[in-house]
Amino acid sequence: MVQPFAGITPVGISILGIFFGVLIATIVTGETFWPALLGLFGMIVCDFTTAGDLLKTWFGNTTIQQIIWVMALTGAVTESGAVNVLARKVLKIRALKGHPMRLITALFLTVLVCAALVSSPTTMLLLWYPILDGICEMCGVEKNSDLKRELLLGIYIAAMGAYVLPFKGVHLSSIAIISGIMESSGLPFNNMAYLVVATLVVLAFVLVYTLFIRFVWKTDLTPLKEFDVDKMGLTEADLKMTGKQKTLFGFMLFGIVFLLLGMALPKGSAVYDFYNKIGSTWVWIVLFAVLCLMRDREGKPFINGVKLLQSKTMWGIVAVAGCFTICGSAIASDDLGIKAAIATVLGPILGNASWPIMVILCVAVSTIFTNFTNGMPVSFTINAICIPLACTMQMEGRGNATILGVATILASMCAFLTNGAIAYAPILLGREEMTSKFIFTKGVVTNILFIVLASLICIVGGYVV
Repeated sequence: MVQPFAGITPVGISILGIFFGVLIATIVTGETFWPALLGLFGMIVCDFTTAGDLLKTWFGNTTIQQIIWVMALTGAVTESGAVNVLARKVLKIRALKGHPMRLITALFLTVLVCAALVSSPTTMLLLWYPILDGICEMCGVEKNSDLKRELLLGIYIAAMGAYVLPFKGVHLSSIAIISGIMESSGLPFNNMAYLVVATLVVLAFVLVYTLFIRFVWKTDLTPLKEFDVDKMGLTEADLKMTGKQKTLFGFMLFGIVFLLLGMALPKGSAVYDFYNKIGSTWVWIVLFAVLCLMRDREGKPFINGVKLLQSKTMWGIVAVAGCFTICGSAIASDDLGIKAAIATVLGPILGNASWPIMVILCVAVSTIFTNFTNGMPVSFTINAICIPLACTMQMEGRGNATILGVATILASMCAFLTNGAIAYAPILLGREEMTSKFIFTKGVVTNILFIVLASLICIVGGYVV
């Protein structure tokens, strides 16, 4: 009988204990901060690393630093109300009046874009649900109707746009783990590939869901023909950004465009060398510093940098991302024997699996489990186990580890069947319109729809990239 754990070193056993211990603690308690800190401390106690080296690895990780600074900057933009103005402007488009499908499509796509800009699904739901309530009240859409429930769920899944950019958002914690594992295998994480494939998955999901409402579920959209933005009582001030809002929004867009251009620059050029000198993290730090230096008309600082770092940065995510990134790298290394043991255990299942089977399994397992536990830990687990195998596939020309990362991250965020599925699921499920019957019928169908679309797009993406 094969004994897969026989080859794992004592330190490797300790790392596995830390990994699963932190994982279980985050799922059971719903906390991320203290379990991760204890896990990091455990790495020192088990002699995996020294105290100094651990801090360097944790806070020296550029992705971890991005989480800190980008959350603070986007938090300032959201707090200013700039996104609210953008939302109202979309509803003013005359072409939407009297055309329910156009209205629904524009509504969902606007949520997707806004979510990508601010990287906060929670913010999007808190912003757009009241707007949707106003639209439905104006059009006479009953609360206890499938149309209202479908629109609520549509906004919810459109908020997954928060996960399409590879350099901002809470999913950076998963990206940090994936990139760390890939680095251990000598492979770079492909930001452009992530951006393109993730955008295609979420966009296809939202558009096909919209088509399902009209052509599969055959929901009566007639009431939405009565939509008239003029009846919402919006003033000129509601549709115009203030100078401060424009500045904050402009700074955030500059950072996004800067990083997007960096992906497309020709290697070896002077501009590319300059971009690499600054990197993908320091651009956010510099933008943040400049905003702190600026003064408004009253002579007050444009933003309170210290306060934003305290209130907008999710330190639980920073801690757990650091813990699982280091654990993931340890699991992917050859020194501790963990990767070889995993390969032995999963060999009969995944060892000879084709790229399509690998993607389908990861998407299906992640989507199912995240709806009953919690998206982030599920993503960490799947990535730690499957990304090393995907790296081997990539080196053999049979797939792409970055694209598998897209599949696992998005699948672990498609969560809304239970309140424990993800942090903001209660915002949807707590609505008086939502019923268990709807969630476990059309909601389940929506999850299956995602599994099919994400699997197909990621399978093709793994061969093309």
